[in-house]
Amino acid sequence: MTDSTHAANRTALVMGGGVAGIAAALRLAEHDVAVTLIETRKVLGGRATSFNDPQTHTPLDNCQHVVLGCCTNLLDLYERLDVADRIDWAQRLHFVDKQGHADVLAANDLPAPLHLSTSMLGFTTLSFQEKLAIVRAMGTIWRMGKAGRQRCAQMTFAQWLEQQRQPPRAMERYWSVIAISACNLAPDRLGADHALQVFQEGFLAHRRAYEMGTSSVPLAQLYDRAAAIIEQAGGMVRLGVSVRAIEFDGRKITGVRTGEDELLTADRYISALPFDRLAAVAPAELVAADARLAALNQIEVSPILGIHLWFERAVTDRPHLIFVDSPLQWVFNKGVAGAEHSDAPVGQYLHAVVSAADDWVDLPGEQIVALALEELSAYCPAVKEVKLVRGWAIKEKRATFAAVPGIAAVRPETQGAVNNLLLAGDWCATGWPATMEGAARSGYAAAGAVVGRDLLVADLPASPLYRLLSKD
Repeated sequence: MTDSTHAANRTALVMGGGVAGIAAALRLAEHDVAVTLIETRKVLGGRATSFNDPQTHTPLDNCQHVVLGCCTNLLDLYERLDVADRIDWAQRLHFVDKQGHADVLAANDLPAPLHLSTSMLGFTTLSFQEKLAIVRAMGTIWRMGKAGRQRCAQMTFAQWLEQQRQPPRAMERYWSVIAISACNLAPDRLGADHALQVFQEGFLAHRRAYEMGTSSVPLAQLYDRAAAIIEQAGGMVRLGVSVRAIEFDGRKITGVRTGEDELLTADRYISALPFDRLAAVAPAELVAADARLAALNQIEVSPILGIHLWFERAVTDRPHLIFVDSPLQWVFNKGVAGAEHSDAPVGQYLHAVVSAADDWVDLPGEQIVALALEELSAYCPAVKEVKLVRGWAIKEKRATFAAVPGIAAVRPETQGAVNNLLLAGDWCATGWPATMEGAARSGYAAAGAVVGRDLLVADLPASPLYRLLSKD
């Protein structure tokens, strides 16, 4: 863009107040663009937010979200929101199986990609032969580099693992556990390139990349300062404002019509709406004019369940549990419930997560809670002796886009033929699976397109040893 073009882009309208929209609006505000951020809900955060429990009047997260050390753009966003100190970090990841084996994945003193080797080779949930097979495959992942994983974009991760002669138990007890948790899709549907990226960038390239952070406060509180920052820069945040239609004159976007029939105008428009919502509000003329929008209906979704469980007393003292060979992948220890809210049940509060939840999502909530309790008791026997005070399943049927083989050809770029419309969202061409990091990257990329600067934060630098053998 020329300087004169930059001068003309002094106002922007961001549609959608999830992580992507917040990231875009915040960076625009920092670059003196008068930005208006609109969100249909009464709270920011999109799918990564909180709501008030109608029974206890306490804030609950719709689903547990985590950040890894390799999520550089999301962590940068937290720094800009001044909430980085609200992220609790775990350097030890706790795996358990139904036979009572408990393993910890933690870094040793060796450089990446060898930093997790000691704990990995010590896993009691796997046989010696299974661990050797995993080590061989991890070596292949290390050496193949980014170009190598991109060549696998048309196959599933399960097919790639079969090519590497991975034993069935290694696939069930290691590869699937991590891939489903990270990408919200089972290996037989997941594009191999996305899974391989998780292992390359999350487990091999940098010794801190695997470390897991969780919010110590309800997710919505992470975004509390966003409105103040935007408004102090001359912009505004409007909650409870929905998009009814995008107006298009055949050449450019001319405005956004809200649910209240208000027409909002700006120099540039950023859609941080979910892809299906964007498809619903984009007129046919706009879709015909901009190829980025033509394939939105080809994007599939994958569901997640967040299951809230309140027990009469503590059933585990671990900060989290990663279940081996279970449809219930994670349980997070949220501590003692009810300490600050008289209406909340007092006791231990756990948040269980079922990713790629196709088999569970259509079941009644009571049945989901019962199944979760059955699974939990198999891994954590103390559950059998403690009364469940309350259980509640939160369904996110359209939680993420499905990172199936070949999806890269469908995911749209930030910029396209209609040059005053920018796209953001984890489903855009971020190069990442369906993650908050991908959402933050897309927002930074869209804001950068408006101001004419690359605003993306660099990845963690790969270790010298990793670079030595990697083909990157």
